[in-house]
Amino acid sequence: MQPLPNFQYLEPETIHEAAKLLMDSGTQSMVISGGTDMLPSMRQGIFSPDVVISLQAIPHLRDVEWDDTEGLKIGPLATLRSLETNAEILQHFPVIAEAAHAVGSPQLREMATVGGNICLDTRCYYYNQSENWQACDQECLKLGGETCKAAPSGRAKKCFAVFSADLAPVLVALDARITLLSARGERHVDLREFYTGDGAAPHVKAPDEILTSVLVPKQMAGIFGVYQKYRIRNSIDYPIAGVALTLRLNGPDKSAKKLVKDVCLVISGVASKPLVVKKIPPLLNGKALDDALIEEAALLAKKAALPLANTGGERAHRKQMIYEFTKKAFEQAINNGSQIS
Repeated sequence: MQPLPNFQYLEPETIHEAAKLLMDSGTQSMVISGGTDMLPSMRQGIFSPDVVISLQAIPHLRDVEWDDTEGLKIGPLATLRSLETNAEILQHFPVIAEAAHAVGSPQLREMATVGGNICLDTRCYYYNQSENWQACDQECLKLGGETCKAAPSGRAKKCFAVFSADLAPVLVALDARITLLSARGERHVDLREFYTGDGAAPHVKAPDEILTSVLVPKQMAGIFGVYQKYRIRNSIDYPIAGVALTLRLNGPDKSAKKLVKDVCLVISGVASKPLVVKKIPPLLNGKALDDALIEEAALLAKKAALPLANTGGERAHRKQMIYEFTKKAFEQAINNGSQIS
């Protein structure tokens, strides 16, 4: 195993102190929370910060709490394991616990954090390799080269590294919003606007900003949600195809046909960001689900998925899994039912 590079380790006691240290340290500094993805990348030489700023000593960043006015507030240092068992999450947003449970192994979930999962770097066969491996060939675009080697022609000027976090697609489907803090001030960003679709610069967080909180709005509480994930090894791998679905099935009474409301379908592991399938709401909202509509929705999701040969699994099979997962998610919504309102 490659040793970690040399770096200075800092552990501030407040979030504002951390933001100032990050600004003062410049571009050669990075923030670490759980470190389950960052440390292996540092061993590979992908990241080589001179300064590593830990958030572990800052109080309240692990908090997960329900606010009757705003909704569910999640701190960036909350572990994925804590989301699986949190009573407020299980009551209001069980799909968040489902997505957290899908990540890695139990040991990883004890360390991996919400902030780290949301800000997870994109992945690619040509990028996530050791320095010795990378030295044997021309650099890919994400590592400073001129073209994306994962593109079909190998000449694209855009990076196609894959977004593969499990929690983010669910939070996007739930209309979550995040808060970013720097020494320059604070700003709020809708999570679906946080991701750029550019594998080389996958999100809009500036180098001197720290993710300080996640808010899932109160009005989304009780919505039906499901997360489906395809991976090579069931216990530890990133998704190579994933589907997050949220919706309500509403009707005048329990005997009447339930109509779809507030539907959102997000696919992941097949692009450089979580993809909201925009044609799904106009297709389904206000209608009763049947086999024909579910088939049409699954075909829309499959068409939106554009996997490249830069991660595990065959491209055609990954597209097909998006189709299969979409059908399964809607069928689960019908079988489980959803609240009448």
